[in-house]
Amino acid sequence: MLQRLRLSRLAGRVAASHCIPGLVASAHGGRQRPAVYASTVPARSGLKSERRGPASRRARYVPTSAVAASEAPEASNEPSTSAPSTIYSRPDLYEVAFSYRDFKAEVKFLQEVYKQHNKHQLSSVLELGCGPARHLAGLARGGVAKVVGLDLSPDMLGHARKSLSKQGGKAAEVVELVQGDMSDFDLPHKSFDMVMCLLGTFSHLLDTDQAISSFRSAAAHLRPGGILLLEMAHPGDLFDGTLIIGESGKEVWELPQENGDKVFVEWGAEFDNFDPVTQIIFRTVTINVLRGDDVVDSVEEVVPYRQYTVRELELLAKLAGLEQIALYGEMRMGVDLEHEDAYRMLALYRKP
Repeated sequence: MLQRLRLSRLAGRVAASHCIPGLVASAHGGRQRPAVYASTVPARSGLKSERRGPASRRARYVPTSAVAASEAPEASNEPSTSAPSTIYSRPDLYEVAFSYRDFKAEVKFLQEVYKQHNKHQLSSVLELGCGPARHLAGLARGGVAKVVGLDLSPDMLGHARKSLSKQGGKAAEVVELVQGDMSDFDLPHKSFDMVMCLLGTFSHLLDTDQAISSFRSAAAHLRPGGILLLEMAHPGDLFDGTLIIGESGKEVWELPQENGDKVFVEWGAEFDNFDPVTQIIFRTVTINVLRGDDVVDSVEEVVPYRQYTVRELELLAKLAGLEQIALYGEMRMGVDLEHEDAYRMLALYRKP
């Protein structure tokens, strides 16, 4: 059944498999991220455009050939004004790259799915690898009383704080941001209704010990009956070969900006590697900003992330004293993994 759904899910899986927002510390104390950054994120040809963002700024998929031929010309001869950077140190570009997501609808799902499995309103949330904190801002505006975001990147947190301050209201008043490693954390508040890790951020944990520690840390911060929610790539992606785009395959999408600039995001590059033993894929991620015919800003990095199977996640949950209670294929109630609209996975684990 999952195999038959491969084509219908093909486009949307990019959203769940980017795995860029959260960072974790490496064994040497640094960020656990790839060494190179470029600017090329793949576009799923089958993705429905309405999933790519609000109507006012709806993204559209662009064939790679079109980008190569005319849409993404070579950089201008003018001196570059930007210093070498990574996507984590450029939260402004990161936020634009993933602005296609329907945050309002996703926040609604988070509240609904919690109530579905707990019979009362969501009142406290901790997000691991929160990045720009868009979901947290929406939850605060939606009446969630305690909203905390954890991220390792000081650049991301600084950007998120500025954004929340600019939004004002509940987003600025309620959301609390903390710098920390999602693989091992200890916060004062340990009775959250929900701990969540979205956009495949959990896949940044390449080491099994880190994954075990992260689950245990999350469990320690949940109240009895609380839920850990992970957004991951659809499990069919690993086994039907979708994750391995191919020697020359990549996906590209465009995000027009209000000032007339065009942001092209590319996911994948020729000879990106997948290790079937470690289940780690090394994916080249590139973001190019075009003004007219000139590339005025660009960032690229090779991002390693681990593809976890459903059974591996279930085992991690059991080791942390949690039980798997539900698997969804989209941030919409009633969409399971075998649904025709399923293109990612939302896995829920409850603390007894």
